[in-house]
Amino acid sequence: MWATIGRVAAIYASLGALWWVAINATRTAARCGDWPCLYPTLGAYLVVTVVTLAAAVPLLRRVEVGAARRVALAAAAVLLAIRGFGEAVPASPSQVMEMVRAGLAFTVAGTAGAVLSAPGLAARWRVLGWLVVLALPVAGIALVWSRYGF
Repeated sequence: MWATIGRVAAIYASLGALWWVAINATRTAARCGDWPCLYPTLGAYLVVTVVTLAAAVPLLRRVEVGAARRVALAAAAVLLAIRGFGEAVPASPSQVMEMVRAGLAFTVAGTAGAVLSAPGLAARWRVLGWLVVLALPVAGIALVWSRYGF
């Protein structure tokens, strides 16, 4: 199981770096300010994210992860929760730090997806893990409320 989790973490770390590069390339290519290109840019971000997450399935199969589709779906759900919490955390002015944060978020999501979808995991640990995942966006909202109030 630990070897599988390590392979999944490596795949998702590389996908996080690739996602960051693709998002920054999209941002650079859109050179029209913030508002005139808002919808096309957000659409491009969505396409890049979906393609990156969909690419995880064949990559996981390539490194012999048994339930690749289930791991990828769980990792996508965890990544969504991490992103919900990440909106409450201030952005870093350093591009390198932002790349590290993206890679770390993808790595944690992939690792959590592999653990939460492991066939030998007891049901109580699986439920506890998903409750922690569901608590992440709630913690982000609480952090924003504590910082800015209602």
